[in-house]
Amino acid sequence: MPSVKFYPDKEKNGKCVLLVSFTFSHERLRLSSGLHVPIANWEQEEQKAKPPKDFAETNKRIRETVNFFLDKHDELFPKGVKLSKEEVKRKANEITEAFKIFTGRKKAEEIVRTTLLSFIEIFQDRYKNKFTSSHLRHYNGLKMHLEDFQNKKAFRVDFDTIGRDFYLKFTNHLKEKGLKPNTIGAHIKRVKRLMNEAIEDKLTTNQEHHKREFKIIKEDVDTVYLTINEIQALYEMQIDNQSKKKIRDIFVLNCFTGLRHSDWDKVSYENIHENKLYIKTQKTKEPVIIPVKPLVMEILGKYGSIDIPTLQKTNEALRWIGDLAADKKIASGNPKKWLEIRTHTARRSFATNAYLTGIPMRDIMQVTGHRSTESFLKYIRVTKLETAEKLKDHPFFS
Repeated sequence: MPSVKFYPDKEKNGKCVLLVSFTFSHERLRLSSGLHVPIANWEQEEQKAKPPKDFAETNKRIRETVNFFLDKHDELFPKGVKLSKEEVKRKANEITEAFKIFTGRKKAEEIVRTTLLSFIEIFQDRYKNKFTSSHLRHYNGLKMHLEDFQNKKAFRVDFDTIGRDFYLKFTNHLKEKGLKPNTIGAHIKRVKRLMNEAIEDKLTTNQEHHKREFKIIKEDVDTVYLTINEIQALYEMQIDNQSKKKIRDIFVLNCFTGLRHSDWDKVSYENIHENKLYIKTQKTKEPVIIPVKPLVMEILGKYGSIDIPTLQKTNEALRWIGDLAADKKIASGNPKKWLEIRTHTARRSFATNAYLTGIPMRDIMQVTGHRSTESFLKYIRVTKLETAEKLKDHPFFS
């Protein structure tokens, strides 16, 4: 438990300066309180000057000083968070600087402390030329959720509070707001990235985010893919709503390019040469060359240039299209599959269908950008039966 004690220094000219000792976390600060009391009037056991009527203002200031140290301790040392010796030392210096302001020996504007929340803007500015603007905007969302969590749950968010207690309460808070596991996991990943960066900048020594329980939540979502026959059936499905019909067509087109939604607008006549699409992907900044099917040119010919709605609006439209496809039962198989289609389904369908038709994995990975066979095999959706069908005509089984 932290403790605050006053004791008199050597008397000079009939008065002595009251020194204050603040003990906490095996650390002790010994500072001048700036208060003067004749040594004969100081009651060490009662920690006040007497008679009270003559020293009312001094005793009031003593109480305020005690409250300052205890409040500062509660602010900087949240319960349940273990801090390293280096972190305790850093916070001791912070308390000392804050006390100088409290006693009027230093102006408040002289101390500008970087917090985890203020560090987000520093991080974004640092990497503005390395990461895409859309990637950095996700940190704005993280900041919004952290501020909301701090206000609603009365949990101070800062470098030193990032630990097991923060992890459990923050992830529960995001679940209460209706965020999906992968979105929550993405925010936790960003918190870990910020903490690693802050450690490099010597803003903190807190390593709690490296512990096993501080894990990135992830679940396997968007696992469906559409077969070539299902893609054709979707393309032929009657849609009266023209804006939804256009998104359906663009989705079908990209079932044969394997591109992420962020690259869909790059499918254009100026990027196609000799039936090959040449682009540099937004996420990896790597150039890819994709053979273009006649169906891709057919759809591109309908619209000329393609304006792609935001990811959210595109997925909203695909939900509507999927519901319609399920109602119409446009293809045999599991009708619930249509309810799960999203933008990424097009990319997954491309990879899986290419694999099932016998295109070598390494060639597919050149388009999808997967760097390891292991990650690629986790990405595609192939059942044991589909694998058996693919291999049955192999010479080994002849």
